[in-house]
Amino acid sequence: MLARCFTIRLGILCAVCLTSLACAESDPEIVAIEYLRATREARSDAALGYLDLDELVSRVSNDVVLVNTDGDAETFLRESVSSMVWGLFQETPRQDLAYDARPAEITGDRATVRVTTVDAEGDERTRDIHLRHTESGWRVSGRSLNDLVRYVITRLEERF
Repeated sequence: MLARCFTIRLGILCAVCLTSLACAESDPEIVAIEYLRATREARSDAALGYLDLDELVSRVSNDVVLVNTDGDAETFLRESVSSMVWGLFQETPRQDLAYDARPAEITGDRATVRVTTVDAEGDERTRDIHLRHTESGWRVSGRSLNDLVRYVITRLEERF
């Protein structure tokens, strides 16, 4: 009987923790901080998961003309963008930072979160992270993708 009560309580505790984590991931402030943290810890898969990949691919495709006779050009472009951005995050120098975010300014399906990072030397850097609410939750998008778009376009032009 004691073991059964313990198992039930443990199950309830796990469910509450998972629900709290799922709710936290739906906040734009948490997504902005976790995205920056993933990029600074070279966790490429996590960082890619926080990106609005549809918008990133769309913006790259507006500036790049692909001639691909071996298959679907859209699939090729999506895989190329993912691969290049994944590699970029792997090359990013790892940094241990402290993070702080102000409450998001939300307008419709868009949000802006002001995030301040502090490194080990005490140097602060504040930046605005732009997000869009998608079917998958909040994703980094808009002006926050500008550097990635330029990087991918430059790399595509160098390779092809």
